[in-house]
Amino acid sequence: MPGLEIPGEFLRHAVLETVVPHSPALDLEGALTAALEDGADDLPSVLASIPQRSILFFDETLPVRIVLRLSDCTDVILKHYLPSLEVRLDVYAVDPTESVAENPTPTREVIFSGIVNTEEEPLVVFNEFEGEDGGTGNHVYLVWNIESFLKRPRNRIQHPSLLFIGSATLNPSESCRPVDPEDDYLPPLVPASTNMLQSLAGDRSLAHKDPFLPASRLLRVVPTAYSEDPIYNIQQQHGHPFRVVPAASARIRYSRLSSYTGIPTTVASLDFEVTPFLNCEVSFDKATLSISEGTLESMSNTPGLSLPLKCRPRDDVTLVYKLTPEYGPETNPSSTAMMSVLDISLSAVILLSDDCQPRISMEWKTNVDFSMALNPTFGGPSTALQRTNRPTSLSVSGQSPAATATRSSLRERAYSVTDVGVTISFSGPVSVQVGTPFSWGVFIVNRSNMPRKFALIVIPRRKRLDPRGHVARPSSASISSRKEDQVAEAVTDDNIVHAMQKSSVGQEAELISLSTDIRVGPLLPGTCHSTEIKLLPLATGPLHLEAVRLVDVNTNETTDIRDLPDILAEDQPRS
Repeated sequence: MPGLEIPGEFLRHAVLETVVPHSPALDLEGALTAALEDGADDLPSVLASIPQRSILFFDETLPVRIVLRLSDCTDVILKHYLPSLEVRLDVYAVDPTESVAENPTPTREVIFSGIVNTEEEPLVVFNEFEGEDGGTGNHVYLVWNIESFLKRPRNRIQHPSLLFIGSATLNPSESCRPVDPEDDYLPPLVPASTNMLQSLAGDRSLAHKDPFLPASRLLRVVPTAYSEDPIYNIQQQHGHPFRVVPAASARIRYSRLSSYTGIPTTVASLDFEVTPFLNCEVSFDKATLSISEGTLESMSNTPGLSLPLKCRPRDDVTLVYKLTPEYGPETNPSSTAMMSVLDISLSAVILLSDDCQPRISMEWKTNVDFSMALNPTFGGPSTALQRTNRPTSLSVSGQSPAATATRSSLRERAYSVTDVGVTISFSGPVSVQVGTPFSWGVFIVNRSNMPRKFALIVIPRRKRLDPRGHVARPSSASISSRKEDQVAEAVTDDNIVHAMQKSSVGQEAELISLSTDIRVGPLLPGTCHSTEIKLLPLATGPLHLEAVRLVDVNTNETTDIRDLPDILAEDQPRS
């Protein structure tokens, strides 16, 4: 196509910068035009007149402008290569106070990376000027808008700042190139290779077929030499670090009601606290909570706590919710693992000024454990009566001892609290079949104040041998003869040894574990993890494990958990 240059020359002498305007409603076209009329030449001086943000906030949705300046670009070239241009923005969390002497590899973490939507047309500003040689030239300014979410970095940074780096990549594709109806394969602006068999084109013996052999198949073709290598991508050379601080923090806590009810109830306290880094008000206008497999009831619907709320720095707003699980009529809450997922979504507006009001949003999921003891009103031990093996709960039903024993033998769930600040529960089927593997669900909650990493080891129960020893009893038939021959008495008779071996109890395990290596963690404080243990029953009747050993990988501290669900193994049904 006439007027088009080589693709690698499109970004020649291009400059890229990013702008974080103080006001999202800024008239950037008018600001660029005014700066150019005032005689600004290079791109940094053109953008210097635009007021930018002085402070940013984590969890903020921030509009960013990417400005690309092209040199000596015509309207035809711009329309041709613009669909093939990919513009990207990367936001880095850095610490500008770190020096190379203190840290040879400074902390640099990507918290956002996004590509500009190619369907949206950029803002285009043309500027023509007179060159030093008396000729005319032009600069073309392309401006894109991209929404970036400033999430919190995973690494701990002492003095965090954000660095915005833009980049542009030219990817010429076949769909963007003009199609020549006479040549479907040869790309434009590339000369065809010389035909080595051109001299045989007039040979009549070839039956009007022109032979063709390109020189590229025989010779090494040297591409056209340019004064500089072609450029297909550029990146912003320097970035201005913006200070960033957390505007607010949020957390949720749970507490169970002490009174006994048929269905356990949990009270959730949601705290929204404004940090002291601000010197303006914050409008807390959205708090949306939803729970799976349960109902949620707000207990903060009072005139003074209705959203939106105006908060000052260091203000702490607490919203209280009542969480109740949902169960079917056939479910027994005291014998099943009761967990639900709570979705939390918060949003607030920071009132910096009349023309700058950034919005922050927080979204996360957390598990709610509705598990509780059989009788939570049993309480702790009194000072007047102390028992060594005091049960954790008592049955509240008025059944007979036989019925209570039958019900306890059909326990599907066991709940234990360890001394290392970890809560672990097991749940599984009661009735299993011999030779058919089944699984126990394991749910672990780290309620300590430090990260934990565990290993689970299943210890099977084995039948113990009779610890009583035997007494050597010689055979009565050979006593008289051995005394006469002055022969010492035997330690024991062969008949006795054979009888003891025949009546000895074997060491076979009736319930074995198929999960050889179970690793859990690392679990941060307040987090949970679920896994499973696969077991194989080998005998009928009630089966038990000796214990499930919980090993702390960091300290090698072990805890044997013996409160486990009961198992009743039955024979396989006959076909």
